[in-house]
Amino acid sequence: MTTTPPDPRMAVIGMAFRLPGADTPEDLWRIVRDGTDCITRFTDEELAAAGVPAEEYGAEDFVGASGILDDLAGFDARHFAMSPHEASITDPQHRLFLECAQHALEDAGYPQERDGTRIGVYASTGYYLYTLQNYLLNNVLPSRPPSDWVTGMQTIVGNYADFTATRVAYRLGLTGPAVNIQTGCSSSLVGVQSAAQALLMDDCDIALVGAAAVHVPQVLGYRHVKGSILSRSGRLRAFDAGADGTVGGTGVLAVVLKRLTRAVADGDTIHGVVLGWGIANDGASKSAYAAPSADGQRAAVRQALRRAGVGADTIGYLETHGTGTLKGDPIEFDGAAGAYREDTDRTGYCALGSVKANIGHLDAASGLAGLVKALLVLRHGVIPPMANFTRPNPLLGLDGSPFYIPGTARPWPAGDVPRRAGLTSLGVGGTNVHLILEQAPEPVPRTAALPPPDVLLVSGSSPQALADNARAFRDRLRRPPAPHPADLVTTAAVGRAHGRHRLAARGTTPHALADALDAWLAGTAPANVTSGTAPSDEPLRVAFQFTGQGSQYPGMAAALYARFPAVREVLDACELHHRDLTGDSLLAALTVESPPDGPGEDLARETDAAGETGPTGETDSVGETGPAGGTDAAGETDLAQPALFALQCALVRLWHDTGVAPYAVTGHSVGEYAALYAAGALSLWDGLRLTTARGRLMRQRCAPGAMVAAPLDRAAALALAAEVPGLELAVSNGDRAQVLAGPVTAVDRACALLDARGTPGRRLPVTRAFHTALMEPMLEEFRKVLDDVEFRPVRIPLVSALDGATRPPGWIPDTDHLLRHTREPVRFDEALHALGAGRPGLLLEIGPHTTLSGLARRALPDVPVVPSLRRGGALGALWGAAAELHCAGADLGWETLLAGSGGRRVPLPGYRFQHQDHWTGPQPAALGTAAARTARTARAARRGTDVVQQEAAVAGVLDSIVEATARHLGGDPSAIDSDANFFDLGADSLQMISVLRELEQQHRVKVTMRQLFEETGTPRRLARFIAARTPDTGQPPEPTTGERPAPERTAAASGAVPPPGPAGEAPSPAASAAYPPPVAQSVSAAYPPPAAPPAPAAYPPPTAPPAPAAYPPPTAPPASAYPPPAAPPASAYSSYSSPTPPPVPGPVAPVEPVAPAYATRQELEDLAQKIQQMSHIQLQMMSQLSQLLALQTAAATDRLNGVQGVNGHHGTVAK
Repeated sequence: MTTTPPDPRMAVIGMAFRLPGADTPEDLWRIVRDGTDCITRFTDEELAAAGVPAEEYGAEDFVGASGILDDLAGFDARHFAMSPHEASITDPQHRLFLECAQHALEDAGYPQERDGTRIGVYASTGYYLYTLQNYLLNNVLPSRPPSDWVTGMQTIVGNYADFTATRVAYRLGLTGPAVNIQTGCSSSLVGVQSAAQALLMDDCDIALVGAAAVHVPQVLGYRHVKGSILSRSGRLRAFDAGADGTVGGTGVLAVVLKRLTRAVADGDTIHGVVLGWGIANDGASKSAYAAPSADGQRAAVRQALRRAGVGADTIGYLETHGTGTLKGDPIEFDGAAGAYREDTDRTGYCALGSVKANIGHLDAASGLAGLVKALLVLRHGVIPPMANFTRPNPLLGLDGSPFYIPGTARPWPAGDVPRRAGLTSLGVGGTNVHLILEQAPEPVPRTAALPPPDVLLVSGSSPQALADNARAFRDRLRRPPAPHPADLVTTAAVGRAHGRHRLAARGTTPHALADALDAWLAGTAPANVTSGTAPSDEPLRVAFQFTGQGSQYPGMAAALYARFPAVREVLDACELHHRDLTGDSLLAALTVESPPDGPGEDLARETDAAGETGPTGETDSVGETGPAGGTDAAGETDLAQPALFALQCALVRLWHDTGVAPYAVTGHSVGEYAALYAAGALSLWDGLRLTTARGRLMRQRCAPGAMVAAPLDRAAALALAAEVPGLELAVSNGDRAQVLAGPVTAVDRACALLDARGTPGRRLPVTRAFHTALMEPMLEEFRKVLDDVEFRPVRIPLVSALDGATRPPGWIPDTDHLLRHTREPVRFDEALHALGAGRPGLLLEIGPHTTLSGLARRALPDVPVVPSLRRGGALGALWGAAAELHCAGADLGWETLLAGSGGRRVPLPGYRFQHQDHWTGPQPAALGTAAARTARTARAARRGTDVVQQEAAVAGVLDSIVEATARHLGGDPSAIDSDANFFDLGADSLQMISVLRELEQQHRVKVTMRQLFEETGTPRRLARFIAARTPDTGQPPEPTTGERPAPERTAAASGAVPPPGPAGEAPSPAASAAYPPPVAQSVSAAYPPPAAPPAPAAYPPPTAPPAPAAYPPPTAPPASAYPPPAAPPASAYSSYSSPTPPPVPGPVAPVEPVAPAYATRQELEDLAQKIQQMSHIQLQMMSQLSQLLALQTAAATDRLNGVQGVNGHHGTVAK
């Protein structure tokens, strides 16, 4: 059996970068097309201001030139849940790459993993041209030498290349492979090759490939050494006769890859195609390790051509490595020419280029810079000039070769084959990579005819970020060409991660949406813009309220049925059931619309105009005797009730598919049947059977009657009912919204009394008196139908309008309940009060019109209330409900609502990061002392002078908590939000151990990590917890020794510290968030992973807290036993002796599992010491690797790790 090999072609579907002179594809193309040299030549003044000694930059052989970036110090730490301290000791390469990675995924339209999509990360960082110019050596170590093991681990994780990919995977919640690639200058293209292989092997569905090369300081120079690769002139002239070496540059790039077949099928924007790739090493067939080899390069080119299945004669442009060295360029030229000559004898048909001449040599990131440039060349169909080129290097042999070097831009039209380009990247040591690229295929024609939802979503991690993102979208919408509305809405909904601060603008055209954003930015609160803030600690709690009879109208499901397959599936099933029961059609009443001014229209207007009286359940029956005197089949009870039930069940299914599930339900009269279906107590078949029988029996067995809506309170309505024989209070909708019913003569008498007393009622257009004694003739026959139904337990709370009581999960409805529900009055007022007591985040009306929404708004003014549908509004109310749900914090599956509109993911403005200065370097004073005093004074002034003693005690404790937190996180106390979760502030569990230890010593109150997670969680709640237990309050302080406190729950699992992420990095917010009450769990159970990968700002909590890990007691001394390292002697800079190899840890003996109720302080300290030992070993090993780079590196890393102090003076650390 033979299988067809997978299509090896890869689509580049996203890109983002920050390069010298260019942050956007438009900027970069302008630079490349014009042949602009963006390398900066520093003036003496700039060099002096940067601290370069005058004797250095004044030397004859000094060269001050580099490609630089703006705003290296800026970073949005809060957006990525990093503390200011962690951000400030993290290499700018890591920080820039993290932001660039998010922008690249946004450009692709896949900012996070959804629906099982796995995204891999292939990352490279490093700057090898200027080995000692890095952030760790020049900024972190001199100003913030690690004083404890936590800081030491954060320093390693934040600066070493080993952790670049995993940091991005952790911060962005990516679960595919996370691999660091290091092959020198070819690293980033090896990343592309590795990512392509992973995609072919189905290791991931999407791959992010990125690289960063940032030297610190940027304003620098070098002393030119004859024979080195660095330029004497400070200009990079690739393949030019005047080439004298390369010039460095700073930059960061990321691209997103996907298999071409899937990208085309998914409608992704494709920037270009990778047809094939080749990778080879020079081996030993060259003059020296660092020397290039034409043979090795030729092998990579030939391999790429074979894999791509194309000939070299079809390649019209070659983006070279092109470093501008007099000897290296000819070797690269020979390798490429030899590879091409195996396919063709054509001459002068393929243009050469090198982006390094424009922006400098970006070292590990240079390959991706060449890739982005080549993709732009293919897209625009223009061969750009080689920057700084005047005449060819005479060693090239350009004449008679396949190549030419363009001096000006020239058109490159597509011929019989698509435009194709080659791309080469070479690494010191001989790892050579070559790609064959092709222009993007034409997009598949748009075939969808359904209009998209008229909702544009914008969000941010903060109010300012939301405003900046809205401004960026507005500006894009104003700039031609405007994106297609379906692409715009689709990309904003599914191509962006949604932060806590949200808005949804409504409009059917880009111009209308831009106007709406403009109005919102101006602060005018336009009606077509909804905004809100998602809850930070739990999912949005949505309650469903199901409309009763009287809300229905002909064709009420027409728009839903035409658009959504899920709705069609439910309604088609109901149609089959109804035909089996009655022989009649249900779909006709649901999907065939009546003329605009039919009898049902009058009722809808009358219902809306009822104001405080509102709906009446069955009382607003449409066809009994409508106000226009006509009849309508949709209004007959035997058809209206099953039709309403069917529509509501279809809406439940649609919202479920959109990701909205109720936490509680209620129903108005017959609406309770759909509520029971949503709660799991009724099947679709049983619910349809019951509503059909109920409606039929009401029509056939019940005598005529009448109903009147009266603006009375309940007591007055009951008094009136007692005054008129046969009159009953049938419905209570609110404080002054009652419905009285009974025989026609009784209702006539009630209307006369109301008129005489100045409180006229509204006679309802019905012929039955629902929820009165006139319903009793149908009850026995209905009982037989109910007895034949198998009811099931409700899965969620159900608030019954029979009495306003909440039925908890597990309650099973029965015949008696539904008979009483038919006969007795509706207490929807009580049902609303019960729902409000549950503190819902939003009430969603499930029905064909806005019948209940007004009642709910008056009863619960602080709760957002939205309808699913509105009569005459097509799907406008549905889109509005989705917008309201989104802004309230619901995580909607917008794909369901967007299906059929043909929208594609297209490039739109990326997230506007809120940069703050997170830069470590010499500072005038220790951070926080004066600011802390100012913050304390301000807080005291706000509290006032008349606070009670307990509040004053809490405030004092709160001050100490805020200062301790700020000190350990490296921020200003005034910036600490007392009501924010510690982990939202950027803390990790290891830092909180230190904070709690300091607070324990200060206040003599022990706080366990379990108590921090489960009972406090924020600075203010922790302050109240501590203040209530201090000796001054009369309660004894909790013990501070290692004994375990009595457990509060006998069956609780341990609340031990969540396991940290990669060494020293903060644990996942999912693991660090305040835990729900724990459940019984085996101590040996594995730590459960989160249910879904985290998103940058909102993370679901894990399903259960972890069991404590068992650790043997460590034998090493605690952290305080390590003395601070002494400054290295002067001789350390001139001589270097090999450091003592670090001790190798021995195997850990297995430990029998134990079953403590909670982790004790001793266990936590043992764990901390164990981690400290491991981190100390790693510090030693990494310092020794760094020492091999340069003598200065050895001295600096000695200061960091105390190699001499620990190994030389104090012996080997015990393991």
